[in-house]
Amino acid sequence: MDQKKLRVLFVEDNPPDAELLELLLTSAGYELSAKRVQTAKDMQAALDTGEWDLILSDFAMPCFSGPQALELLQASGKDIPFILISGSAGNDVAVTAMRAGAHDFFTKGSLDLLVPAIQRELREASLRATAKAQREQLQQSEKLAALGTLLAGLAHELNNPLSVILHQSTLLEAELKGDPRQERASSVLRAVTTCSRIVKNFLALARHEPPRRVPVSINDIVLSVIDLMAYGLKNDGIRVELDLAEPMPGVAGDPQQLERVVLNLVSNAHYALSAHPEPRTLTLRTRVEASGERVMLSVTDNGYGIAPDIRSRIFDPFFTTKPPGHGTGLGLSLCHGIISAHNGTIAVNGENGAGTTFVITLPIGPTATASPEIAKDATPSLAPVRILVVDDDPDVAMAFSEVLSAQGHMVDIAGSSRAALNQIEAGNYSVVVTDMRMPDLDGPMLYREVTARCPALKGSFLFVTGDTFSEGTDRFIKETGVVALTKPCTFEEVESAVREVLRRGAGDHS
Repeated sequence: MDQKKLRVLFVEDNPPDAELLELLLTSAGYELSAKRVQTAKDMQAALDTGEWDLILSDFAMPCFSGPQALELLQASGKDIPFILISGSAGNDVAVTAMRAGAHDFFTKGSLDLLVPAIQRELREASLRATAKAQREQLQQSEKLAALGTLLAGLAHELNNPLSVILHQSTLLEAELKGDPRQERASSVLRAVTTCSRIVKNFLALARHEPPRRVPVSINDIVLSVIDLMAYGLKNDGIRVELDLAEPMPGVAGDPQQLERVVLNLVSNAHYALSAHPEPRTLTLRTRVEASGERVMLSVTDNGYGIAPDIRSRIFDPFFTTKPPGHGTGLGLSLCHGIISAHNGTIAVNGENGAGTTFVITLPIGPTATASPEIAKDATPSLAPVRILVVDDDPDVAMAFSEVLSAQGHMVDIAGSSRAALNQIEAGNYSVVVTDMRMPDLDGPMLYREVTARCPALKGSFLFVTGDTFSEGTDRFIKETGVVALTKPCTFEEVESAVREVLRRGAGDHS
């Protein structure tokens, strides 16, 4: 709070007494925003609808009293300095009031020390607010740490079946091309992709990973998200309006993370509008700021808006206005973290009944000259190589084997690291695709054993894991610089990773 601005609630039935207190505060250099109430109903309304830095209350009034006003404040849960001022009450009343929770007590005939007392209470209130914010931040950090620990244990088990479903549904969709049943495979593929995105969202929130820095077109991301959600938006009668600036400079960032932000904001708007009467409108607008240094994206819906008392909390982890089963309270917190990591800002505007607008700004970076689809088509196909897949889960091993075989490679499978050691010694593999966590001999131990025996294979490993939240896993990947994929991974991600392994010279020994 600006020290010279003061929002004061006077609980006083006598206007001249309130005016005297106002004069005292303005003489002390404060710029006042004040309101006077004299009944319990009016005070409750003031507490419900306004933000106050200080409450100065008369002790006795015809229909209301200072102690009753104090009880209303305490019931509201708000931490506002409360000072009682009495015309005649004695020390015993003052002691009782202080014990009840009043911050100070003065008589109307002795107000010389009132301003210093107010200054002291404002400082202490500020310290309490800071301490409360720190406690809440610590609690949120502890929640996230607990979430991360839970995910570290569950991600491996959850991502294994997701990998199988993702790979098999992708293969099935390709095999059924032109068949009426292809849409069933596509439906499964869309569902597992959504599940995968949810898991990765949780992991990204828990890990606070720094974003990749590549040229990104915000307009392309908007179009991609709207294309993805077009069917559901249309079904719910939501009209989408796009107002995208052209030409639009690019930003330097992580396209997947930024897409996650826009997808979350559009999904939230979709949810908010689904219960709103028609017309339902969602507007996405991009602009270059006047400074020429940042781009802006706004996502606006004409729904019910956001209540003032919760607007400051919507980016907090685990805070949600959705009913149980409809939201985790992590989406906007994740968005805030991603945008902050991109040196950007995200803010929300909108009052009750006036719609909601989220505004994102990002610093301008390199121009995105080619979409991922163009880049992918321009990349030549890999020449077939011999690959060993190592995984103790036979379904996962088979899924990866079929993915790599579909890409033209010659693939063998090892059901354990011990078996892999024998096959590596007997074979001639350009790439070893291995799980990170396996019984007996895990992925890192297999890597160290193989590279100790044959240093030339050091760059041949591709690690696939559902457990990158683990400190040990993360440390191993960073220390060795090995190529790593997070389960579940798409065909394109697998192909790109194999290409990177071969680029590092893993195939030179074959």
